[in-house]
Amino acid sequence: FNALDEDTQLRIGQDFHNLKLIGSAGGKTVIIDEAQFHGNPEAVARALSELPDPLACAFWVYFERKDLWDGALFFAVADLKPKRKWRKRKNLPKLGREPRREDTTALAAAVSEVFLRREARGSNCTVDPYRRRNKEYYFVYPQDHRSESNEYDDQGQWTRRPYNPAFEIIIVHDDTERSLTIWHDGSMDRVKDLQVAFAAAVLGEEIPRDSPKDERVYDLDVFRSPDFVFTPREELGIDKVEVRKLALRTFGETQHTTRIELGQNTPAHLLNRRVEIAMRGINAGDYKVASVGLRVTFVKEGEQKTAKSRSFDLAWPNSCSLDDDDYG
Repeated sequence: FNALDEDTQLRIGQDFHNLKLIGSAGGKTVIIDEAQFHGNPEAVARALSELPDPLACAFWVYFERKDLWDGALFFAVADLKPKRKWRKRKNLPKLGREPRREDTTALAAAVSEVFLRREARGSNCTVDPYRRRNKEYYFVYPQDHRSESNEYDDQGQWTRRPYNPAFEIIIVHDDTERSLTIWHDGSMDRVKDLQVAFAAAVLGEEIPRDSPKDERVYDLDVFRSPDFVFTPREELGIDKVEVRKLALRTFGETQHTTRIELGQNTPAHLLNRRVEIAMRGINAGDYKVASVGLRVTFVKEGEQKTAKSRSFDLAWPNSCSLDDDDYG
């Protein structure tokens, strides 16, 4: 390796860095997500299922399906971003059409304008668009402040070299949900600027800087029915959904909240019996479901010894504790 020229060393090093990104946990998912837009994704899924681990899947894509490489790599980068830097806004205007090439050009210009006006950087900007399931991903790279690096040249002489770095922004648009999720390692003020800029450039409408209050309300009373069951779509890879907790709010002169939570290994069907006992003597119209705790179990993949699961709460009027990640 040391005998190779510097450009080859750099290229190999970058390849192994990217293989590790795609070969991390959840790597199969990003590959399959990209395969949806390259024909016969079922064949890709079958090939991945025969490989021993995610890293082997990354190598397989690199050598056998290079057409999936760039998209899978972009999605892997997005999935590994720190969750605390993702900001989501709902109630956007509806786009109501397929994205166009002009949207990417307009978005690059709009992001440049934001950072030039606010931070005196971003004079150049590149946007790479990718579709993932029903969402549009825009990987945005504005030019950062001009800088210098301390390094050695080809003759081994120490030198200072000026360069123009770029920084990264990831914008995820879900037109069905009318939501916009942005990852940016910067202030919330700048994220609001980007939300406004995206709406003007891509949606063609002006929106206020501050998101209007979400007035939507969950209908949690469906969980009062012992016959209610979830029927998740097959492609989500969900094996079962269990109701593990309920909080019931009683109205009237003796207002109170009754909370029922099953133990870790208690069968889920016992919850309804506990509710019947706890609410005996109280009219059905005198209480409502205030919150519900769910446990989702996923189908086991490959050599997993135990199935993945995720627990979260839904609370009236519209809060949800579920993380906005791949399993979420």
